[in-house]
Amino acid sequence: MTTKWIIPVAVSSLLLLLFFCFKVARFQALYYTYNDMYIFLQSSCSWLDGRPLLYENIGGYDDRIHNNYEMLLWGPLIYVFGAYGAFAVQTGLSMLSYGLLLRWMNRRLPGWSMWLVLTVLLLGPVWFWFNDHPGIGWHPELTYYPLSLLFLLALLSYRTGWLLLTGALLVLVKEDGALLAGALHLGFLSIQYLTANPSRSIFGILSKPRFWIVLGSWAALFVLGMLFLSYKNNTAEPEPRLQMALDAIGKGIHESAFIKTHALLLLQTFLLLLPSIGLLLYGLYRVNWRQAGSVLLVYSVAQVALLFSNWVQGATYYGTNPMFDLVSLTWPPRFVLVYAFSVVYLLTVWFLFGLGQERPAPRWQVVGVGALLVLIQFPIVPFARADFRLLTILRDTATHRFDPQKEPLLPTSDVAVIQQLAKTIPARSNVFVFDYLIPIFHKHYNIWPTEKQWEDADLAIIPNNDFQKLSERLPRVMKQPYHAVKLDTYTVYVTPAYEPYLATSLRQAAK
Repeated sequence: MTTKWIIPVAVSSLLLLLFFCFKVARFQALYYTYNDMYIFLQSSCSWLDGRPLLYENIGGYDDRIHNNYEMLLWGPLIYVFGAYGAFAVQTGLSMLSYGLLLRWMNRRLPGWSMWLVLTVLLLGPVWFWFNDHPGIGWHPELTYYPLSLLFLLALLSYRTGWLLLTGALLVLVKEDGALLAGALHLGFLSIQYLTANPSRSIFGILSKPRFWIVLGSWAALFVLGMLFLSYKNNTAEPEPRLQMALDAIGKGIHESAFIKTHALLLLQTFLLLLPSIGLLLYGLYRVNWRQAGSVLLVYSVAQVALLFSNWVQGATYYGTNPMFDLVSLTWPPRFVLVYAFSVVYLLTVWFLFGLGQERPAPRWQVVGVGALLVLIQFPIVPFARADFRLLTILRDTATHRFDPQKEPLLPTSDVAVIQQLAKTIPARSNVFVFDYLIPIFHKHYNIWPTEKQWEDADLAIIPNNDFQKLSERLPRVMKQPYHAVKLDTYTVYVTPAYEPYLATSLRQAAK
């Protein structure tokens, strides 16, 4: 066996580590201030502080909304390192899955395939966008991608233990994990069935008991997960998200604005998937379009199922969220499902169809296909996602200490005090701070105006002009008594127990 896989593995690992550094820089520059990531940071380790399982200060009992139980695995790492722990989880899983995948490709596929997949899909602009997750930074659903690659390797190795482990990890990410795992598994069985006899049509698989056993097992797991989620929701404080989504769809399906919005979102999703679809088609071209109709039919049916799930979940926000276009089909936590399936399915086709056993691919052809599929991503991503401008992101990160849109409210003197305060106060303290400052306190328990905090705050930091009227919430989120200390741009509200920490921070920042 050759060792040509070592170079692409080393390159991918280096680039992933550089991307990790980029994420850290973006986080420290306060770009990730939307609340989603902090929901998961809190819920992942709430049990370590004696709080209820998956509890967080925004929605309360988060397990009543989603089955994010895999977060408990990352809890200890996040408990110690905060957001950096979440970034490390994503980077570590990516390095592991990429390394094993590239090694497997070296064994089973021609050498050029590793570089093509690496540059177009594993580290391409689309991947860069959804892993940057503008404004938010991280969702546990982003782990679907590396876990899907590990699931494929388990299928290829025909080792039941690894298949059960990787399948369980997919299911525990979120309630739709069983749907993704089922699509990946059934896609693998379908291609396996087609390659056993080149004259077969895919419809013949419907007569195979194994197909129905696999389909029924994953479907049952998905339904059980949804029933469990419904039970948790309805036995506490009902939040009928599914009914809200179905009501929005039932009403909107008759409105032209609803139809146009979703038609555009479907187009944008297709464009974001185009690089992986392009490599799927290139693989079929390399094997003389053998059974192409059946291969593409399986792909389309699976993607329709995943898109339908994403559509229903996203519809909850239609008409209630002014940023609906950004939290629907192309939202990273939703889009990652269809992207993971697309990448894994094309790799399944390449592996099982024996790509590379035909005549060698001309180098110019491979380079041309790869360059084209990378270049088209640069205009596609900003077209599909208004929150992503790669050149602007890179320039601002390199030239500004903080997000330039937030810099007017981040004077050096105040930030020095606030950063020192975050280091000085006891670990896991309860704080109520202005949006832009939330990342500074990522290792603490931030409190939001939803007033669902497990424990009231000892510290609050609010802009002097208080344009969000946050001070009106103080009697309901702060421990009593407390008093105010005014800085240049912010006012710090502090309880007597935390006054010494504030005094120390003021002295340290003044040095």
